[in-house]
Amino acid sequence: MSGSSSLQVLQRLREPSTWAGLAGLAALFNLPVATDVFAAVSQTGMAAASLAAILLTERGR
Repeated sequence: MSGSSSLQVLQRLREPSTWAGLAGLAALFNLPVATDVFAAVSQTGMAAASLAAILLTERGR
């Protein structure tokens, strides 16, 4: 990955809409699994992404 591409990825990760999209993908691919650990980890990830979407500001505002 070039320096410009990685900079673009980092910039996108600072946008709440990116985190909202990641939370949606996490919910989409949350297949039923018999382990409680997987459920706890996926729910924690979705909660963190949702909080980031709420707390981070969009650029230019």
